Amino acid sequence: MSAADLQFVAEVANAAGQAALQSYGQTPAEPKADGSLVTPADQAAERLIRQRLQARWPEDSIVGEELLGAKDLSLPRVWCLDPIDGTHNFVAGLPLWAVSIGLCQAGQPTLGVVYAPALDLTFTGGSGLGAFLNGRPLRANQDEQILPNDLIGFTTEAGEALELCMPHKSRNLGSAALHACYVAAGVFKGAMFADWRVWDLAAGLAIAAEAGAVACALDGTHLENLSQLDAHDRHEPLILTPPQLCEQLVGSVDPISD
Repeated sequence: MSAADLQFVAEVANAAGQAALQSYGQTPAEPKADGSLVTPADQAAERLIRQRLQARWPEDSIVGEELLGAKDLSLPRVWCLDPIDGTHNFVAGLPLWAVSIGLCQAGQPTLGVVYAPALDLTFTGGSGLGAFLNGRPLRANQDEQILPNDLIGFTTEAGEALELCMPHKSRNLGSAALHACYVAAGVFKGAMFADWRVWDLAAGLAIAAEAGAVACALDGTHLENLSQLDAHDRHEPLILTPPQLCEQLVGSVDPISD
């Protein structure tokens, strides 16, 4: 993918985000089977994104939170869409929500755009293209250790499933995509995810990788390719962090017993 392709995807995310912004904090919502919320704005944004991506790349596959689609991430090119990541925040009027568009090529996240319209923040990244926030280069944190006042992101699911047995400050933004991007920006020294789906993280993983972060399982195994995952399923816990902090985090996190 080229810089022009990345710019095009950023423009698509911007268009979807600006359309959703018109309903921000003032739209009806319905619960889905998994307890999450969906609004007409989610569905409209995903349709807009799909139409524009398919017009430019008609041979590509697409999977999205609201309209599903492709399950096989080993396909040559699969776009992973979360039209409004953080729908609970969106409905409540909290600005921590984002449009997330990621591309997996043969299972590897290679391009991502995460656009937070209410915050006017656009995170972008692509393999060999770098990672950026509103055009400014991003770099994951370079510190060699985690200190008691350092921020670690926990999604809601991770907060219920994982315990980090070391001094730190926990934060839950309500948006998995933004958690990943704040690791890329060096704000979070790590982020914990559980019961995640590919549309939650494909874009964020691509951006974070270009900023120098790594994704790893609880046993320390690096996750660089998603091709063995079913795009519709929830997946095992994941840690996103700079590589020099991976061992420290892996050694300090435990599953919470029921």
